[in-house]
Amino acid sequence: MRCAALSLTLLMLGGIARAQAPTLPTAPPPPDMATPAAGAMQKPAPAKVATKKKKRRTPPPPPPPAAELFALNTHESFKIQPDAKGRVTQKQLHGWNRFLRCHHTGRVHSMSTRLAQLIYDVDKHFGFKRILVVAGYRAPRIAREKGNPKSPHKKGVACDFRLEGVTNTELRDYERTLGHVGVGYYPNSDFVHLDVDPLRAKRSAFWIDYSRPGERAKYSKNPEGDLQAEKTPAPEDIDEDNELAPIPPQIPQVGGGGAEPQIASDKGALAPNTAPALQPPPQNR
Repeated sequence: MRCAALSLTLLMLGGIARAQAPTLPTAPPPPDMATPAAGAMQKPAPAKVATKKKKRRTPPPPPPPAAELFALNTHESFKIQPDAKGRVTQKQLHGWNRFLRCHHTGRVHSMSTRLAQLIYDVDKHFGFKRILVVAGYRAPRIAREKGNPKSPHKKGVACDFRLEGVTNTELRDYERTLGHVGVGYYPNSDFVHLDVDPLRAKRSAFWIDYSRPGERAKYSKNPEGDLQAEKTPAPEDIDEDNELAPIPPQIPQVGGGGAEPQIASDKGALAPNTAPALQPPPQNR
């Protein structure tokens, strides 16, 4: 009985002690877990930043077509490939000097960049035909032997060539529309001469040379008159007996070898395609 009473007394004392113990404060919840008060405004979520889509790069335009040259005497080929803007610079002319070396002596000389640009422009005008090169640089000794010691060929500023599928009269007439150039027409040697000699800075030059391959120069004394003669075909007269009366052909006046070319205006008169019969290749200029 005493044990039971003692146990009951201890239980009563423990309940009273718990009832009188102070209540410890509870820690507040974290900010993100706090419950907003009634009527309080919630902050809007931050807006997502729009990411710009990368634009696709436009592919660069294709490079301009190249002009293809073939040297008739050395049987070598060369391409003039301009930059994206159609300009020909030294960067595009690697091997240009060697390609146009003197085919008589093998001597290499610096060749004009402007000459390459004009040859490219001429070929572009005619739709990029193959360019058949007869001569480029010419050693001084060879120039003297050809009868023209002042030849622009020995300066590295001249080229004799023709275009496949283009008549030399068409080539000649277009070259004469270029500014500050020298143009030589060689009807019996089957090529047209083009040079950018510094002497053409004031006026262009034009001449006709009737020499054949291997001959000394035979310059016309009146090249403009010869062009006018090309424009006027010989009339066919009929006599009273209905017999053809042929008219003697007009023979162009030709000077001796080594005569100086005639200076002409920048843009000479154009002539139709009625050139004299051309001597077939090969030629040795």
